[in-house]
Amino acid sequence: MAQKYERVLAAVDGSKGAEAALKKAVEIVKRNHTKLDVLRVLDLNSLEYGGAGIALDGERVYKIEQANEEYMHKLKQSLIKDGLAEEQVNVHLRFGNPKIVVVDDFQPEYRNDLIVVGSTGKNFIERLVVGSVASYITRNAACDVLMARPDKNK
Repeated sequence: MAQKYERVLAAVDGSKGAEAALKKAVEIVKRNHTKLDVLRVLDLNSLEYGGAGIALDGERVYKIEQANEEYMHKLKQSLIKDGLAEEQVNVHLRFGNPKIVVVDDFQPEYRNDLIVVGSTGKNFIERLVVGSVASYITRNAACDVLMARPDKNK
């Protein structure tokens, strides 16, 4: 018996794993004639020390937010071109720790019954130090979780 999902959440971060997750989520949404939430979480702690170790000021944070808002808007338009109806797709941008935002904040608020995440692009040491967002979501989510893997041929 196939599970019918009512509201699917795809967590995206620009990685190949996230692209695979979004693609899989769109397939599920089309098959179930349901709604898709696409969530991008910006972790300012990881951005703050990215590269030069320089703290972000308000203007830089604003620019990052605007660039990501534009990215999410374009992403929604491309999903509509791909065959989803406008009312089926909602895009969201949040700030915080992706693990906590997805599991403790977003999913309970929007009552997603499936979260689709991409497999991690981190190596063993990175997963050991910071942990994998995908594995945290898989272990702690209050709903079904599907791990999508990128196509190795690309």
